[in-house]
Amino acid sequence: MAGKDVSLVVDDLIAKLPKVAVPTRSKVCIYKVHEKLHAVSSPSMYVPAVVSIGPIHYGDEKLKGTEEVKLYYMSDVLTQRGKKDINSATASLLKCFESTKKLEKEIRECYAEPILLESKEFIEIMVVDGLFIVGLFQNYRVEPLRDDDPLAHNPWKSHNVIWDLLLIENQIPMFVLESLYKLTASDEEQSLKSIGFLSYGFFKNYIHFPRDKTVLRKMKETDLHEGVHYKHLLDHLAKTLHPLTDNEDSVVCPPLRRLIHALRVTTKFITDLFLPKPNTIHTSRLYMPSATQLNIAGIKIVKGSKEASFLDISFKDGVMTIPPVVISGHTELLLRNLIAPEQFSDRYTIYVTSYALFMDRLIVTAKDVEFLTNRGIITNQYGRLQEIADLFSRLHREVVSGAPFYYLGTFDRVNEYYNDSWNFYKAAIKQKYFIEPWVTKDLSFSEQKSYRYPPRRKIPPTHRETYDHLEELFNNYDHLDELFDDFIS
Repeated sequence: MAGKDVSLVVDDLIAKLPKVAVPTRSKVCIYKVHEKLHAVSSPSMYVPAVVSIGPIHYGDEKLKGTEEVKLYYMSDVLTQRGKKDINSATASLLKCFESTKKLEKEIRECYAEPILLESKEFIEIMVVDGLFIVGLFQNYRVEPLRDDDPLAHNPWKSHNVIWDLLLIENQIPMFVLESLYKLTASDEEQSLKSIGFLSYGFFKNYIHFPRDKTVLRKMKETDLHEGVHYKHLLDHLAKTLHPLTDNEDSVVCPPLRRLIHALRVTTKFITDLFLPKPNTIHTSRLYMPSATQLNIAGIKIVKGSKEASFLDISFKDGVMTIPPVVISGHTELLLRNLIAPEQFSDRYTIYVTSYALFMDRLIVTAKDVEFLTNRGIITNQYGRLQEIADLFSRLHREVVSGAPFYYLGTFDRVNEYYNDSWNFYKAAIKQKYFIEPWVTKDLSFSEQKSYRYPPRRKIPPTHRETYDHLEELFNNYDHLDELFDDFIS
């Protein structure tokens, strides 16, 4: 091919390239979900039901009925609920457009896919949608709501607006909301409340936050300081739910702990010869037995603090602590949209993806749900027990549970404890002599026989004395635990 022909081919290819710049990867935070994820549920849990926020669903015919609602709230913001006249409101709106126009390039870079809207239309979307959200947050702090409020007397629409604001495809950057809030709110309001604080105050009435006091303190300490920014409303919600500390336990080994540890090591070889183990030992590090299986093996599962994030799960010394969680009709929608950003970027720690996998392993059947409900860990506002088990199973369709898995260390410690003959046989002895009422209630006869009375290996006569001594030792092991607790307290 001649040089001139090559040049023509290159020019032709260049002409076919998109005229819109590809967004900078580090700034992208708003994504369009893959069609396979949309297809997992019907209707899709990523598509707004009543209101479009941002450019992705802009122009959708079924959402146009809410455009007038946006203008109502925008007017409230610009006039400060009637305190300003039309001239002042017009001046404020002009400032909003001018300020947002300066941010246009930065705003466009937040979207994973190029936005093919003209500048004027794009800026209008940001200003109208942004002021709508600011007005919504401000109005719902005022009691009673006005009679002419278009959402106050339409429970179905107002309910769906709340959840539409938390969809990953239905976001505008948080810095747009912050800018519009600063341009329109009074100095007094800005000194007392940030847009993040208003966001929490709005959503806490509809979402069951498991740690009200902690979240409030965290927001006061972060939102009002410079340099702390949330990407958008969904990201703001996600960060209020993220654990405050690492979930790895720091292990202290005082003298009595070492004594007990040495006792375990000394007897482990002998117990492995004679004592039964769980029926199946899985080698996968992402496997964990279900709640009822863990309980039968002697692992205690207890309810954590109400002020902890539902992600603050821990395991130490045979005790698994799980904060309480409310499962309702919108739990799956919320978890799916919290998981989505973790799937699109390796800059996110996969907290919620890890939580979904953890719960999927913990809950296999309706019996596991009932067990956790009886312990106050799950509050069921969803439906039948099996439906909750199915919910966590569905969450992993088309979702990658890769590294860094947040609960990997927890899984390792649980499996090590579960597969230890010492712990398993200790639990078997306890259940033989001190059967918990729930076990006989929740398990069938065959299950009770399988778990409570595992078949013993045949013991040679020469080892009978050793075996009987070990059984006595196990029965007194709790006393050693009590001594240890007294020693370190």
